[in-house]
This record gives sequence, C-alpha cells and structure tokens, in this order.
Amino acid sequence: MKNAGILAAIGVVAILILVLFQGERPLEPAPDFSLLNLNGDVVVLSSFRGSVVILDFWASWCRPCKETFPAVHALYERYADRGVVLLVVSLDSSVEEIRRWMKENGYPSGEVLWGSLPEARAVKGLYGVVGIPHTFLIDREGYIRFDGHPRNLMAENMEELL
Repeated sequence: MKNAGILAAIGVVAILILVLFQGERPLEPAPDFSLLNLNGDVVVLSSFRGSVVILDFWASWCRPCKETFPAVHALYERYADRGVVLLVVSLDSSVEEIRRWMKENGYPSGEVLWGSLPEARAVKGLYGVVGIPHTFLIDREGYIRFDGHPRNLMAENMEELL
C-alpha cells in the first residue's frame, strides 16, 4: 500500500515536469483551401499572405455562434485598417439562410464563404474542427497563432501579430 502511494506521487511529479518543461508548440501552417464567397467569387486562403486572417467557422442556426459573432466582427473592424481580414466559413445548409441572417443583423455577406455545405464541411475537416463556433487566427506568414472558441480571442492576440 505504501509503495502504491509512492508510485502515484512519482507519477504526478513526472506529469508536472513534462507539462512545465514541454516548451512551446511549434507553429502549424494553416491548411490552404478555396471556397466561393456569397458574391460568387473564389476565395483562396493563401492569397491573403501578408495579412492577418481571422477564420471563423459558424452557422446561423448555432446559438453560441450568433452570440460570439458580434465580438469577432468588432475585433475585425477594429483592426481592418491594419491588414486584418475576416473569413467566415458557414456551415448552413443553404445560402438563403446565411444571407437572411447577415442582412437581418447588419453584417456584410461578402466575407462569408460557403459554396456548398459539403465543401464547407470539407474545410471544417481540414482544420480538425469538431464543434462550432471555432476560430483560428492566422499570421501574415500563414501560421496558426490561435485555435479555439471565439470568446477566447482577444485584442492582445491581434496586437502580437500587427
């Protein structure tokens, strides 16, 4: 019994050491993709090299998405004049749903990417997104600098990249 306690303590210490000394994760390049925007133009992620990109996975039927989108859009607007771009990959089943929600809420629809639901889902899979809302912040060189829930995306994340 005494040995079990000692082994458990050693295990906890080993895990703490690994966590504390693992160092920073290497930066991952953002997977490239192309989708149509709601204006019918082809948008290719890599064409935004040199800009900071907020990539937001979203849907008009998703309550948490609708709650966080105003803050994401405000962050974009705050930094748009400094080379920040917002791309919204919609996981709605129809373009009409997207347009209706964007219009009702006063947002421009040109930054929304869709094409079709299978295409949007393919990009979602490319990024390993399991649930929405989910946001990525991609630096000017095309590396992912933030990967998570949009409520955790802060102005400090943006300032570091500008």
